[in-house]
Amino acid sequence: MVANTNKKIQRIVGKLPSGPGIYKMIDSQDRVLYIGKAKDLKKRIQSYFRKGAKHTVRIENMLLKVENLKYVTTDSELEAVILEYNLIKELKPKYNIDLKDDKSFVYAQVTVGEDFPKIKIVRNPAKDGSSYFGPKTSAKKLKKTIEVLRDLFPVRDCDLGIRHISDREDYTSEVEVTKKTIKYPCLQHHINTCIAPCIGNCTKEDYDGMTRKVIAFLEGKTSGILDLLKEDMEIAVREKRFEDAARVRDKIQATTGVLERQKVSTPEDLNQDVVGCFVGSGKVFLNLFIVRGGRLIDSENFILDARDASEGDLPEVISSFMQNYYEKCGIKPDSVLVPVDLLEKGILEKYLKVKILTPKRGEKNDLVRLSSRNAENHYKQTMVQWEADKQYDPVKALAGLQKKVGLKKKIRRMEGYDISHLGGEFTSGSMVVMDKGEPKNKDYRYFKLRTVSGGDDYAALSEVLGRRLAYVFMPVPKGIKVRRGLKKDEKEIWKVIKKENLFQGEMVMKDFVVLEEKGKIVGVGRLTNNTKTQDTINSLWVSPKMRGKGLGHVLLYYLTKKSKAHRVYIGCLVSKAGFYEKFGFAQVKKVPDFMKEKHEECKRCYSGPIGVFVFDKKSDASFGKIPDLIVLDGGKGQLSAGEKVAKKFGCEVPILAMDKSGKKAWFKGKDLGLKADSQEFFLLQRLMDEAHRFSNKLREGRQVAGLTAS
Repeated sequence: MVANTNKKIQRIVGKLPSGPGIYKMIDSQDRVLYIGKAKDLKKRIQSYFRKGAKHTVRIENMLLKVENLKYVTTDSELEAVILEYNLIKELKPKYNIDLKDDKSFVYAQVTVGEDFPKIKIVRNPAKDGSSYFGPKTSAKKLKKTIEVLRDLFPVRDCDLGIRHISDREDYTSEVEVTKKTIKYPCLQHHINTCIAPCIGNCTKEDYDGMTRKVIAFLEGKTSGILDLLKEDMEIAVREKRFEDAARVRDKIQATTGVLERQKVSTPEDLNQDVVGCFVGSGKVFLNLFIVRGGRLIDSENFILDARDASEGDLPEVISSFMQNYYEKCGIKPDSVLVPVDLLEKGILEKYLKVKILTPKRGEKNDLVRLSSRNAENHYKQTMVQWEADKQYDPVKALAGLQKKVGLKKKIRRMEGYDISHLGGEFTSGSMVVMDKGEPKNKDYRYFKLRTVSGGDDYAALSEVLGRRLAYVFMPVPKGIKVRRGLKKDEKEIWKVIKKENLFQGEMVMKDFVVLEEKGKIVGVGRLTNNTKTQDTINSLWVSPKMRGKGLGHVLLYYLTKKSKAHRVYIGCLVSKAGFYEKFGFAQVKKVPDFMKEKHEECKRCYSGPIGVFVFDKKSDASFGKIPDLIVLDGGKGQLSAGEKVAKKFGCEVPILAMDKSGKKAWFKGKDLGLKADSQEFFLLQRLMDEAHRFSNKLREGRQVAGLTAS
């Protein structure tokens, strides 16, 4: 069992049955985190909790939250698949794959049950006898396809009820309009995109012929359309209907243009789909090539929400996608090409009634790789879409945000912060910057956490924000005066040094920084020059009565600011390391030569290990600027933690927090009520996406380094 497995789970795992079924991973709040299927429940569930088992980041994060598990046995593997699918749709578990575009799917509907079928775009197919073609992710793209089709084959798209009575010899028909929803014939007839069966302008036989061609086109059976059109033109010529023949000729030319744009993807006359994937920004971007009759007739892109997904999750991600997609698909291919071997492929093939192939070489493998490149391009286009979107106006977005937050000053510089870790390890922070609503990559900064261990996001955020604000803010408590040491202070400071057993050395008063309250010295510190690039801080002291008010950090701030060296060192008890690390000091592994003598002296004077710490004073153009708005990843908890840090530093920069769901922006404890399609929301969401990407990049790099270190 893995280390965090509780006794309850151990008992359940120990009594699992062997056989097909579904299982639920449940957290401490009795919420379902994940639903899975298995042909052997015992083997599948034990694989999660086996000691030393290797899991992806996504599964590892899920297992850390599991407090209970439940299972349901089924009579067959197929029943397990169906039950899993229905339960996922009903419960929407956090760690199952979510097909983001699910609600926006569109279909082409052909109402074949009517005397004169119509073609329409619908979102929810019904069991009404109609033929449905899809699902498609782009309504705009499908609309354009139908427009082209109706130019070629002018079938209707209206909601009129039209009953056929009989055909006439003059190629018209007698009809009855039973449902009069619009005036007819309508504009579509006058612009030649509808043949107007509402007024009997064609025979039912001719109209049925057009309907068959529309359906063939939507099914991808495009190769026979030209032959059918040529045959229609020849018949029209023989019957001396030259105007009709000319119209068919124009259709042949238009159809040829459409078909020439379709890429021949295989020499075989195949009907297959090709799946390509790319993992990025915590999501899986998926491309689907639709090949019919050996021709690539369409390409669809999908975004799947898969929390903390990585390459190792692709078998499950693709299986879940196929289950979701082909459940809704009106016409299925004979086979599907996928980039990785899928778990329980056999049962999925049986359920979907398609052959699943994972080509390793040859033309089919090339096609899968091409689809994956398209998925990567879709990812890149999605990431920059907000820049290309003509509706997005940074000026309006910033002005709207300024109004929402109630600022007098215009927002120019925005900083976004995020924390990333893997089960409490490799904790990393990020700061990303937008200037005038545009990313400013050179100002992005990483943070390796120094004082926080485990998965305490609030503490980690507090450290990151504190380290950042320390560059530009150092509040001095009310009533405290900061000044340089004076000759008159020498006697009193010497008493402190002797009493506290501090470093003595030569008493040069200009080297001291003094804190004074009501004329009395309550804190001192000394800066000693060693080399052009290295200074040391010595004799740091704060009156016991004044401790806990941040005066120590005030001294460190003014002493490091006073130094002209690149690095400032200090020696102290390792037990006090946290105090210095919170300010920005880091412990050095090797004591510098110029400090060795003093270091040995300190070791003799104090009980406990002595460490040497360094503060790097490299000039940082990004940290040197004060932001106009700070945005944190999280909800009310993160907002509260950030506000406490800002208050400590006397920072009055407004702070927002973007809810983990990406749906709410919190300010001063209240939801700002931003609309999901607003300029302001778009701007904040993009900033947070960048913060996630940047912090995950550092954490993943550290994780890989940790796993590969000898």
